Amino acid sequence: MAKLTDVVARAKQAAKGLKHEYEAGKRGDESPITPLWASPKEQLDAVLGLLRSAAGSTAGPADGTGSREGPDATAVTDAADAEELEKAIRSVDWASVRAATSEKSGDAARVMKSMADQVDWTKVTPVASHVSSALIAAVASGHLPVGGRIGGTVARAIVDQRGMGQRVAQQMQADQVPMPPDFRGVLGAIDTTARDA
Repeated sequence: MAKLTDVVARAKQAAKGLKHEYEAGKRGDESPITPLWASPKEQLDAVLGLLRSAAGSTAGPADGTGSREGPDATAVTDAADAEELEKAIRSVDWASVRAATSEKSGDAARVMKSMADQVDWTKVTPVASHVSSALIAAVASGHLPVGGRIGGTVARAIVDQRGMGQRVAQQMQADQVPMPPDFRGVLGAIDTTARDA
């Protein structure tokens, strides 16, 4: 219920801001509008920060939710997060991601490299590294928005914190959803054989 309350409060605040800007525009005020949501660059910077945080911590989720109520509550939270992330992955246009990341010297490739550098690939299971590489590519190319709570889940899945990347892969397999493309080759030489599933 807290998530719904947050969304409603943010929507009300956004509506109030839009109304204020509309009224100012009618009066002839031509000052730049205030952005309602984080820009793609701000979202990316936030994910890089979450990745650093998640990579440095193995005890709890990067977004600060979950473990206060104990292991059962954490498992329920993790399952819900994995399901939410699976839905987000299904909505990604992977052909567009592949096109955006195919140019080795492009912005998306640089962002992918920066994100991949935050991951300790020796701690990520092979199936999770497949999901991680796809998430990195989708975020870097701007095809997976990471604003709000999902940003922490994406970061946790990328670094496979508490097995989140593997859990997402298992959720997709259980739901018979095709895995996203594997972008490990685009990311370069990543040793994903250090740990078995």
